[in-house]
Amino acid sequence: MAAGATIGLAILGDSFLYGVLPLEAEHLGISLPLVGILLSANRLVRLASNTWAGAVFERFGPRRPFAVATVLALITTLTYGIGWGFLVFLLARIGWGIAWSGLRQGAYQAVWTGDETAKGRLTGVLWGLVRLGSALSVLVGGYLRDRFGYPVSLSALACATALAFPIALSVRWPDVPPRTAVAHQRPLEGWWTALRMLRSHWLLGVGFLHNVFEGVLVSTASLFLADQLGANEPLLETGVGVATIAGVLLAVRWMSGLVVGPVVGALSDRLGQPRTAVFLTFVLLAGIAGAVGLSRPLPVFFLSLVFLAGGGLYVTLGTAATHAAVHTERPHLFVGFYTTATDAGSAIGPLLAYSLGSAIGLTPVYVAAGSVLTLAVLRYWWSERVSERASE
Repeated sequence: MAAGATIGLAILGDSFLYGVLPLEAEHLGISLPLVGILLSANRLVRLASNTWAGAVFERFGPRRPFAVATVLALITTLTYGIGWGFLVFLLARIGWGIAWSGLRQGAYQAVWTGDETAKGRLTGVLWGLVRLGSALSVLVGGYLRDRFGYPVSLSALACATALAFPIALSVRWPDVPPRTAVAHQRPLEGWWTALRMLRSHWLLGVGFLHNVFEGVLVSTASLFLADQLGANEPLLETGVGVATIAGVLLAVRWMSGLVVGPVVGALSDRLGQPRTAVFLTFVLLAGIAGAVGLSRPLPVFFLSLVFLAGGGLYVTLGTAATHAAVHTERPHLFVGFYTTATDAGSAIGPLLAYSLGSAIGLTPVYVAAGSVLTLAVLRYWWSERVSERASE
């Protein structure tokens, strides 16, 4: 819970950008196509930083790297509000990507030291707290932006982010036995050591595609709503802006993690992660159909359903990755490999959304991403069934 609270505070600035940056880009001197680059930059740098974060945690333990990551998160949040142009903003996003590699490595380590039969529930609780931070960020931050402007809203979030550092120092990390047998290996060699013991490599593919879809959806939700609701929507006439509406919707996605995360985690402990993933993916696909095919205001409801199913799928796949990690010789580096695969998807998502979306519209992009994810989850479920039968 302490690790989850730390990350929930550290992520405030990053989450805030997804609902507001597309709307503030012009005032910040950033063209709309560059928004996709900024929202992907932190994911792209993690393709390298995840591996080295795993090596740092393996060598020095979690206490100091985890605390340093919170300081870097605060620095990047403060930088978002300076307004020094695209280049400085880009450097801040890269800095946040490095910070997130360390924070997430700590999250996985906090979970895998728990009870083997309760990892789904532990994963749900931890990410529920993290997503609560994201929810409050987009909800309160979106309201403050509409009411007082972008600089005030970001300053308020930075003050809250500063609380992450003392909480990080208070975390009592369990002792983890050293793994000296393979300590001489380099990180890339450790990847293969870990992957040799992985039963189904489709887990990596599903994690990648799920994050492609999440990257598309989260980075374009405010634009999708603005297009679907239109200027004459009564909710907008009351003075509540699109940033607030998008903030509420993203808050549903992230705040629901406090309830949906532990419940879905417990369900996955009982049914297994592959079956739970199949169920959630079909719910997600039904939500996409309603969001793009029905008239207002129903798209808001169905998009909320998509966010809820996506949050549950995130917990389910994270639990599956934790189970896989603890059965490898170097769990830190396996987590680094898995998170690199998911970050590659998260980086590609906004780039696809802002490139293809401007050419063919967001609706075909949403439908295509959801359909491909569904097929991949079904293949993952089938590969797990085959592996189980072979081991019996």
